[in-house]
Amino acid sequence: MNQPKGEARYRAVEFWARMVFSCLVDADFLDTESFMSPETPEARRGFKTIATLYDAIAAYVEKMNIESSSVNDARSVVLQDCLRAAEMRPGVFSLTVPTGGGKTLSSMAFALKHALTHDLRRVIVVLPFTSIIEQNAEVYRKVFGADQVIEHHSQTDIEATDNRSRLASENWDAPVIVTTTVQFFESLFSNRPSACRKLHNIARSVVVLDEAQALPANLLHPILDALSQLTAHYGTSIVISTATQPALGERPGFPGLRDAREIVRDPNSLFERLRRVRVHWPRKVISPPNRDDADAIQRQWTDIAERVARHERVLAIVHRRDDARVLTGILDEAFGHHETFHLSALMCAEHRALILGLIREALRNDGPVRVVSTQLIEAGVDIDFPVVFRALGGLDSIAQSAGRCNREGWLAEGRVEIFVAPTMPPMGVPRSAYDVMTTMLNSRPKLSIDDPALFDEFFRRLFLLKNTDAKHIQELRAGLKFADVAEAFRMIEDGWTEPVVVPYGKSVDILPQLRNPENPGHLRRLIRMLRRYMVNAPKRAVAQWKAMGVIDPGISPVAVIDPTFASLYDERFGLLVTEDAPAANPRSLMA
Repeated sequence: MNQPKGEARYRAVEFWARMVFSCLVDADFLDTESFMSPETPEARRGFKTIATLYDAIAAYVEKMNIESSSVNDARSVVLQDCLRAAEMRPGVFSLTVPTGGGKTLSSMAFALKHALTHDLRRVIVVLPFTSIIEQNAEVYRKVFGADQVIEHHSQTDIEATDNRSRLASENWDAPVIVTTTVQFFESLFSNRPSACRKLHNIARSVVVLDEAQALPANLLHPILDALSQLTAHYGTSIVISTATQPALGERPGFPGLRDAREIVRDPNSLFERLRRVRVHWPRKVISPPNRDDADAIQRQWTDIAERVARHERVLAIVHRRDDARVLTGILDEAFGHHETFHLSALMCAEHRALILGLIREALRNDGPVRVVSTQLIEAGVDIDFPVVFRALGGLDSIAQSAGRCNREGWLAEGRVEIFVAPTMPPMGVPRSAYDVMTTMLNSRPKLSIDDPALFDEFFRRLFLLKNTDAKHIQELRAGLKFADVAEAFRMIEDGWTEPVVVPYGKSVDILPQLRNPENPGHLRRLIRMLRRYMVNAPKRAVAQWKAMGVIDPGISPVAVIDPTFASLYDERFGLLVTEDAPAANPRSLMA
């Protein structure tokens, strides 16, 4: 719905006030820092110029594309299109590239050449998941050098971060920043000085929104308005980069981005060239069994496990954390733990990174490799299987899952099997996306994930089902209610979960220091170190654990599972708590 011009003007003023506030806050921080620690300003220097970084990536990709193959040839086309489009005037761009098409490097090459051509100051790569950030940041470090990439998110390993990187994370005063959608957008709508001080450094930058299909539908209206403000008034270029373009352009009834220009000259031809899989859709979309019919649910999971087990190298992606545990358990009974890997968000980030490393190592060797995962593996994770099973869900999720199949094109054709899970996807966007796909499949049983127009249709249908400003943030912004906007704008709805530090890896060594931190700064540093060992657990379970003494009462301000109850965290499945029974007795779980 088009807003009255008066409200639009007030929102523009509101955004301008944020930018002015950012300049003032950052100047105050830097002046204080210069007075209190005269050596610190010198520590902020030493980053390479945009021109030097562009030369580095140009040399890197030239070496990579020496060997000719169908995939490398397609990636070369993407790169050349990116370099050509970089000379266009700043504004909004879309980069529509199939998974495995080389977006990570090509989008960076575009951004650096675009910045060099138009005298822009930095490149900010924004990604939805920390697992992708760590992977992409590692690629950029290989290209530019370990000290030239600022990785800024909640799970950054600050022990491995030098002082200059920590300082640049405070205000993003560096040429290459890699961060999360949560960090980027919540800062844009924050009212906290520490979060806002970086905003003025987004001006005259190139912002690459990678995996943009993951933007939350209920916040799309304020998100797209903020991006429009950046491009219209602050000299910023925005790149919407994904294999599954989420229909973010302006149209009647949808206040999207104006005048987006596609970087790839012929996306349809590119999708055809990079077609590497065949998708096998379910013959019939049937309703899941009643959630109380445990026997029917178990039988259906057993049938799915038997289909998965026919393949020695296979990835199975399910909707829910409980689903992953059930399916893994059935495969374990058939093959044992050594052939099947499990991944879910009930495992802390450090644990997941270890398992991903083991999976990649196993794939480099001979022998069976079966992986069961929630959808955390499907967007941007560089992993390659000949066969992928995916529970029926949104078209974007299905396409992202297919991107983990025959990724490098070594096979004539990979196989992607879509199955109807015995459980429904979680409520919210996953459930709405499932409903949209069910409707589309019922009218057209055979859909092509290699047709970019299909994603436009899918997202248009999806957005019709969702309120794209569910928190009335645009109204709050027009009223200049900065505190209310900051309170309302949350990228992750976490009303029913609470982060818990689990007894895994180095966390056990860090925990004793929380009892007697040297000062508030030391406490914040310890908590940041522990974020890689946190799992979001249901609040009811956490409340029960606190009452039973499972949560250490002597440590604050985070909830920490007492090492006495270490068996609550399983080396196979992570935190032993269920989604459907969040208040389960932890002592029974340990039995």
